[in-house]
Amino acid sequence: MRQWAEGCFTKAGRKNALKLGLILIAAVIVSGLSFHIALQGKSIEGVTRTEGGLTLQKGGEALRVLALRHPNQSESFILSPADFVTQIEGIETYKALDAYLARQGDISRILEARSIFMTVKAADGRTFETQSRVTSLPVQSFAEGFWIAMIVGLLAFLVGASVWTLKPDEPATRTLAVNGLSMLLAAVSSSAAFSEPVAVDPLIASIGLGVNHVATVIFGSTLLGLFLHFPTRLVSARTYSYVMASGLAIFLLDQFRLLGSPSGMMVYCLAVLIGVLIILIIQFRATRSSARSRAALLWLGLSVLVGAGSWGVTVLLYLIQGQYHLMPESFLFLSFLLLYCGIAIGVARFRLFEVADWAFRIFFFGVAAVLFLLLDALLIYGVRLAPSSSVGLALLAVAFGYLPLRDLLWRRFVHTRTLSESEMMSSVLDMAFAADPLQRNERWHALVNRLFTPTAITLTSDGAACPQIEEDGLFLDLPAFLDIPALRLANPRSGRGLFGPRDVELIDQIIRLSNKAADGLNAYERGAAEQRVKLAKDLHDTVSGKLISGLGVADEAARPFIHGALDDIRDIASTLGSNNVPIDHIMADIRHEAARRCEAAHLGLDWPVWPDDLPFITLSALQNKALSASVREIVTNIIKHAQATRVVVRHSVSSTHLNLAVWDNGLGFPTSVLEGVWNGQGLKSVCERLTQVNGRVQFTNANMGASVEIDLPLKALVPERER
Repeated sequence: MRQWAEGCFTKAGRKNALKLGLILIAAVIVSGLSFHIALQGKSIEGVTRTEGGLTLQKGGEALRVLALRHPNQSESFILSPADFVTQIEGIETYKALDAYLARQGDISRILEARSIFMTVKAADGRTFETQSRVTSLPVQSFAEGFWIAMIVGLLAFLVGASVWTLKPDEPATRTLAVNGLSMLLAAVSSSAAFSEPVAVDPLIASIGLGVNHVATVIFGSTLLGLFLHFPTRLVSARTYSYVMASGLAIFLLDQFRLLGSPSGMMVYCLAVLIGVLIILIIQFRATRSSARSRAALLWLGLSVLVGAGSWGVTVLLYLIQGQYHLMPESFLFLSFLLLYCGIAIGVARFRLFEVADWAFRIFFFGVAAVLFLLLDALLIYGVRLAPSSSVGLALLAVAFGYLPLRDLLWRRFVHTRTLSESEMMSSVLDMAFAADPLQRNERWHALVNRLFTPTAITLTSDGAACPQIEEDGLFLDLPAFLDIPALRLANPRSGRGLFGPRDVELIDQIIRLSNKAADGLNAYERGAAEQRVKLAKDLHDTVSGKLISGLGVADEAARPFIHGALDDIRDIASTLGSNNVPIDHIMADIRHEAARRCEAAHLGLDWPVWPDDLPFITLSALQNKALSASVREIVTNIIKHAQATRVVVRHSVSSTHLNLAVWDNGLGFPTSVLEGVWNGQGLKSVCERLTQVNGRVQFTNANMGASVEIDLPLKALVPERER
């Protein structure tokens, strides 16, 4: 609300507000004009207008009015059912139209008197003359056709003008506004006849008929022009002008009575609808590469099918039967209201990402209704069943025959294919439990690509707090969660679709499930860490204390084993502790242990100390264990099998990798080791431990002796304090 208020105070906001104000003023003026025209009609006290005539209510009896007489006239004017036609355009010939207007003039002159005489016929067949007072047609007596036409015309005008106000620079919105204005003109021009007075002044009727035909021509021309411009422009500006000018030619032919009959304008409307259907087919092919345009076209096509299609079929049936003048006038405006509102939604591109779902829902329900009516009519008129039985059978046929087919078509054309619940759960857990952020990010990309098949996945710095649809469904913004950055997905289903509310709901469920899985994993790791710390403390305080006490009484043969056991316990305790350890401390411990063991085995060791000027790097407990155990096993292998006299260790380190090389001048490795075939568990465990931390090891033979090279990925850290 605050953003809307702020927008109203901007220059563009004030301009739009002014436009909307002028539109509302115009709507009020036109409404007043319609009421003024309708109030010119006359009514007779106690007389109601029915289909095909007048009825006088007198003494609780309905008397049919046969004729009217002016007090100054001696002869009565005999009434005819044709005098009470509402759809003037349905009159078959221009001669009949002239006769109708002439008779309306005669009746209007009779009604100029304050009171008139009427010849009425009672139920028993007797006729007599009675006198009644002439009054102005009251508003409460206006027929429903007047109110429906007025409301539809105002809605069409206001909707079209509002869409144009929001997007004034688009040709489609301008055309839509003119189209809505034509519907309002049609409603105003019909107000005199649709209010259903006793008679319509012939001058007002003639002007109203002319204005109605102008509105019809404008409506047809702008409807064709709209579909030629939207959603994809199909013709040049010159061709568009020719289409608009064609309406003027039709109007002139009508005014010069060259269309054959007054109903020729209805034939023009049918021709316009056929032209619109042809243009829709062309637009369907032209929009195949644009999901947004295709979605708008889908809604436009459905609007034409439901609104104009129902009107066209109904008008055609009445024309074939020669009963167009009996067609309810309200049906015309209601059907075109459906058409117009659907077109307005498509042109405004309102929530296009839901268009496909709603379009197919309306289409499927419409087909179900038509099938039900057809089956019901077939069972009643064809099989001669009772209406109560036919309704039940028609419902059963639609329920068990059509509805399963509808569900199949829905899944095939509308419902987005997605993963099963088990596949979704597995994918989400694999992502949440990934070993590192890079792997988790890769799995998240793979999952959204599998779900939506977008044409592009890009990082975005302006991540939303929740999934959001942008630009009418072309983009879906995904929020950052866990350690995954915010993303933007573009053009789902390889550019053939739009993102919708179901996609937002799906992403929201995945994120909530991922967060819960990560929270569960963190809780588990915290509990496990506490247990590891407790176990490490017990090992250090209890077992190590007893071994150290044993060193004082052990002989020279047992001391190396006790030292080895203490080293193992220290490594285990360090591994069980979850804190990272600086690499220089780890390398110092490993070097000290290797020097002590080589000295006991009478081996020379060349291993420089760790430089002080290297980056501050820490190793995790798992990396510490893998590196310490691997070097220990390599030294053990040299002591036991190499028959060497000297060991050389060199290392190089960067912010991302540690490289450690161990040489000896012994016998070298057997061929099986070089080929990756292990005779024991020692060297095999080296490979397994380093693989667990994404490291690698390489065994080679030199001219004299053997070489083992370890490569371990690292992560450089900025120290929180001076070392």
